[in-house]
Amino acid sequence: MKSILTIDKCSILNLKYINRFYLLKALRYSTVTTIYVQIEFEKAKQKYPDSFIYFRNLIDSGEIVKFPLNIEDLIEMSNVPQSKRASDAELSCFVVAKRIGSKVMTDAKKARNYIQRYIQMPTDSVIQLIEVLIEAYLENHLGDHELRAIQTTLANHKFIIKINLASEAARRRLMMKAQS
Repeated sequence: MKSILTIDKCSILNLKYINRFYLLKALRYSTVTTIYVQIEFEKAKQKYPDSFIYFRNLIDSGEIVKFPLNIEDLIEMSNVPQSKRASDAELSCFVVAKRIGSKVMTDAKKARNYIQRYIQMPTDSVIQLIEVLIEAYLENHLGDHELRAIQTTLANHKFIIKINLASEAARRRLMMKAQS
């Protein structure tokens, strides 16, 4: 495995919508989450049973491992003022990622910005789905047409990517080739 990736609920759901969770494994990420993320899925089980089943299958298959929180994690979480901008699930993922030195993946911009005011982490350790998709493109796991379809699907689920994903990925590939 390349590295550990701590993932929150919104990122899991976005990967569900585009049916691309396998990309994390293809990119050699070992994926963990927290009990708070599980609780969020359980609370929404009645309203969104398919999302709960999807999450449960990822846990049961070992694609995602629940990483235990320790006392220090809970203390660090309690030092961040409660806010509607960040859930306990999002916060717990940041705290675990900081402790184990992993990356954290969240697509919740407000939560990411709020939590980073209180929890100091290297900038490159906080990633979004966009970065994973571009990384997958650069490693030839996705093509231009797939990126376009993914961007449309995510937009249909209210996750708007403000850049042209296929163009940005192609631009980065050209930059990499020019540097070699």
